[in-house]
Amino acid sequence: MVMNMPRYGKKTMFCVGCACVGAYVAYQYWRRRELKSIDEGFEEVSKIDDSNERRVLLLGLDGAGKTSVMNQAIAAANGTSYIVPTASTHGFRVFRLQNGPYVFDIWEIGGAEDTRKYWSHFLQDTDLLVFMVDASDTNKLSVAVSALKQLLGDSRMDTVPILVIANKQDSPNALRPDQVKEALDLRSIPANKHKIEVIGCQTRPLPEVSQDVNEHSWHHPSVDVVRKKIFAMAVSS
Repeated sequence: MVMNMPRYGKKTMFCVGCACVGAYVAYQYWRRRELKSIDEGFEEVSKIDDSNERRVLLLGLDGAGKTSVMNQAIAAANGTSYIVPTASTHGFRVFRLQNGPYVFDIWEIGGAEDTRKYWSHFLQDTDLLVFMVDASDTNKLSVAVSALKQLLGDSRMDTVPILVIANKQDSPNALRPDQVKEALDLRSIPANKHKIEVIGCQTRPLPEVSQDVNEHSWHHPSVDVVRKKIFAMAVSS
């Protein structure tokens, strides 16, 4: 959901998007209430049961590589190609993955300063928080720490498992996952409140192609690890 429009227009569209998200959450709540009122003997209940749906929230500062990782994850899962993004997400995107009987809706929210204030609109009914960090940019780590701590201060995130991705491991100066864990002060979070895992990932270097081509089918093996870890942690929540 990235459109070429003036900054004011982007903000307007994003606010409209937040309103749509609120309507979606309200609808999901209403639907579950309605399902409870249906006689359990009706066959239709099993057909529209959403107990195998998992809602994953993908957050991180702008430039962390959220869209690139998800593009590669989706392409790898479906055996398709993907387009390399040319700009950060300004607004939100929803990616859908399926693994066995489970469907995973992955909500990626933009991480720019003027977008982070809307993160709280997306916390409801989260089964897994994926927080992505550009491990090669240590200048942004203090902002990432503050943003993550603010998220975890919201009661709706109590007990939600957290997957931290130390992205851009191909950079020679990137912090390793254990270093990112220390930098984000994750050891201070009580183990009985959140299950936390930190893994590394990279989406580059991409193979050489013609300069006029921006579509690829290659993906780094670490992207498969990310996808499988999302499946496992979201289901176990």
